[in-house]
Amino acid sequence: MSAFLGPIHSLMYNRIIIMQQVINAIAELTEAEGWNVDVNAFVIKEFPPIEEAVDLSNIHASLFGMVDGAEKRFADIISAISKNNSERLEKIEAVVRSTGESMIIEGVNSPEEVCSHLQEILLDGMPCDRATMVNYNSDGSIEILRTMDLHSSYFEEVGLDGELYYLLLKAFVTGLLSQKAVNISGDFIHNIVISK
Repeated sequence: MSAFLGPIHSLMYNRIIIMQQVINAIAELTEAEGWNVDVNAFVIKEFPPIEEAVDLSNIHASLFGMVDGAEKRFADIISAISKNNSERLEKIEAVVRSTGESMIIEGVNSPEEVCSHLQEILLDGMPCDRATMVNYNSDGSIEILRTMDLHSSYFEEVGLDGELYYLLLKAFVTGLLSQKAVNISGDFIHNIVISK
C-alpha cells in the first residue's frame, strides 16, 4: 500500500464496496424479476485496488467523491425500481436483508464486537463528518447514535421518502446479524441499540 494511504482510507474504501454489493444485489433482483428497468448504470462489478482507485494527490476529496457516488447510486436504483411501483419495496427489502445474511461475520458475538463491526462496515459519510457516536448504556447495551442524517437527502433528491434509506439499513443489519446472539433495536434514523 502507498505510504500516503492509511488504514482509515482502506476502511472507507471497504465500506463503499459493501454498499456497492447491496446495489449490485438489487440490480440482480431487478433483472431476475423482469422489472424492465435499465440498472446497468448503477452496477460496479469490480473494484480496483485502492492504490489505483484513489487520487493520491487528493485522497480525501477522492474518497468523498466515491462515498457520494455510492450514496447516489443507491438512491437512484431504489428510485428507478420503486418510485412508481411501491409494491416492489418488499422484495427490495428482502434482497437487502439477504445480502446482509450472505456476509459472514466470524468471531463477533458480544454487543461490543457487533458495534465495532458495524462501525467498520456501515457507510456513514467520511470520518471527519462524525455522523455517529457510541454510547455504552448502564444496562450493558451499546447504542450507535446518529449525530446527523447524511442519507435522507439522497433519497429525497430523487423523490423518495428519506426514511426509506433507514428501513433498508435496518433490513441489511438485521440480515447481517441474523446468526448472532444479540438483539438489535432502535429506529435506525437516530440510533441502533445492540444488546444481549
